[in-house]
Amino acid sequence: SDVVLIARVRSLTRLKMMTDELRMRAITSLEIGVQAPERSAVADTGKGGRILLVDDRPSSYERLAPVLSTEHTVDVEANPAEALFHAAEGNYDLLIVSLGLDNFDGLRLCSQARSLERTRSVPILAIADADNNARLLRGLEIGVNDYLLRPVDKNELLARARTQIRKRRYTDHLRDNMQNSIEAAITDALTGLHNRRYMESHLGALAEQAASRGKPLALMMLDIDFFKSINDNYGHDAGDDVLREFAVRIRKSIRGIDLACRYGGEEFVIVMPETDLHVAGMVAERLRRSIAGEPFAVNKGANRIEVTISIGLSTLENKGEPVADVLKRADTALYRAKHDGRNRVVSAAA
Repeated sequence: SDVVLIARVRSLTRLKMMTDELRMRAITSLEIGVQAPERSAVADTGKGGRILLVDDRPSSYERLAPVLSTEHTVDVEANPAEALFHAAEGNYDLLIVSLGLDNFDGLRLCSQARSLERTRSVPILAIADADNNARLLRGLEIGVNDYLLRPVDKNELLARARTQIRKRRYTDHLRDNMQNSIEAAITDALTGLHNRRYMESHLGALAEQAASRGKPLALMMLDIDFFKSINDNYGHDAGDDVLREFAVRIRKSIRGIDLACRYGGEEFVIVMPETDLHVAGMVAERLRRSIAGEPFAVNKGANRIEVTISIGLSTLENKGEPVADVLKRADTALYRAKHDGRNRVVSAAA
């Protein structure tokens, strides 16, 4: 059928465009050490998938389900009204939908699956009667990925199911790689906090927002005291343990709107929107006590060591002030805290 041929080509073209876009976004994955998915995609057999078969004819699903079960885990939903909820909750790799459902529109079910966030990327394989070209064409236009005509050949059913599941896994790999690339670009791998690049790109926007709303903005620069001696005396693994636990205690001491970053080495920055110098000083003192008050377990608990921090504070003083100046004042205050004996908080006035 020319009509169905054209519709299938359009469906495959849409899939190709989506996959190309994902590949383009994930192209830097290898450069930052994230494994590209091509190798696993080629090796994937398309077997072992989770399939939801939506069919209300016992004579049909009792024939199809055992065939599919030779290679996959299959759930049969004989009540089409429940199928969408079942699909959304079941984490399926493929939906197989009969377009000849009694008392329910199979095309409507396919359309709803495409519009729902949790099932949007799940491939749909439609099963149609041979004289149902118009509905089949409409199905391919609204997002059905492939189809089979009755009577269904079991080998063709298995082959098309494997193909759709392989494509699903490949695009999932691409999405995961892209997400990993984004996270690697903005996150410090050791502590899980944002990195310096992320802070520098967002600090200006936060400062502009504070200035336009007439709200204060506080900046806290922290440094772990005598960190080099921790590495020298207990090893670099112990130093890493301290940095990880330090990040955990930072998260417990700040709000959700605050931005915590590893600035470099043992130096950290916390940006606190809508916070004046007085409140920032209270937060800084609470954090300083949290660090000094409980020893850090290192080397898998073999040692417990005392750790202290020095903190420098500054605030955005006036509208239009360069963010670099605020950062510089916090750095100067941190230097004074170090110079005055460490394990203390020092605030910098303009």
